Amino acid sequence: MILFPVAILLLLLGLWLSAFFSGSETGFYRVSFLRLSIEAHAGNRAASRALWFARRPAAFVATTLVGNNVANYLTTFAIVLGLTSLMDNGNPGPFWEIATTMACAPIIFLFGELVPKKLYLQAPLKLLQRNARLFRLFYYLFAPISFPLVLVSRCFQQFAPREERAMTLVLGRKRLVQVLEEGHEQGLLSDVQDRLVNGLFQTASVPVDALVLPSSRVRGVSESATRDSVLEHARRNGLSEVAVYSDSTPGKWTGYLRTVDLATRDTTPSAVVNELPQLPRGTSRLKVLLALNEARAPLGLICNGNDSLGLISRRKLIEQLIRPRADA
Repeated sequence: MILFPVAILLLLLGLWLSAFFSGSETGFYRVSFLRLSIEAHAGNRAASRALWFARRPAAFVATTLVGNNVANYLTTFAIVLGLTSLMDNGNPGPFWEIATTMACAPIIFLFGELVPKKLYLQAPLKLLQRNARLFRLFYYLFAPISFPLVLVSRCFQQFAPREERAMTLVLGRKRLVQVLEEGHEQGLLSDVQDRLVNGLFQTASVPVDALVLPSSRVRGVSESATRDSVLEHARRNGLSEVAVYSDSTPGKWTGYLRTVDLATRDTTPSAVVNELPQLPRGTSRLKVLLALNEARAPLGLICNGNDSLGLISRRKLIEQLIRPRADA
């Protein structure tokens, strides 16, 4: 009868190992590797351990395979050992071994497979991070057995096409969209960020011409205008930046000034005028926005050779990115 408690302990150990490796396998295929990577780069050591296996799936699968086989062997051995200890002659026979195993199968399936898989399915990231250190321990413990399996897996990988084996270093547009959608689902991107990313995809290569304000419609002032007249013009038209044109050629825009610079300084408008960045017609909206940001300019001049077509506002470009039109 002393063997019966040992059999119970072995059965519980086998159930726990089955639950651990079955759940880990489900969590590994369910977890968001994007979220795991972000957690790891943020300094989460548990996520780094889990990410190590994500980058080496063969090692993970081999460890899981060996672990599940060890769990199955322990549960089977524990059932036979417990049954043997209860028999007077110590020989239960094939019938009782099969019958007892079938009777214990629902319990093993419920607590060793179904429940842990359900738990890891609901919270894969949390549970994988919690058990990452223990899984790494089993990886080293099973290494003498699992390492040959890893080698065999690598041998088979040599027959796969090179493009399938190579790691993707540059994300294509479709793959990047999938990653961003996954990030939005995982709560990594807010609604504004999501709209901004989609706006970039929709408007990045679209020419800026449709957003240009023609020179005839620009509400600007001459370069010889007085301080009071410029401030009154800005107040009346609700302008935070005022375009400036040349006295000799009214249609030629030469610069701009910020209303706040003129309002907070006791100086003439010509002292605070900034040069307008010039960009050729047909330039993409994204390139124009990058150029204006680099020049720290709220306005830009769109030209067709030596002719000025009009002005483009950095604010309008940003609005198009955040709220892209369907026909943009």
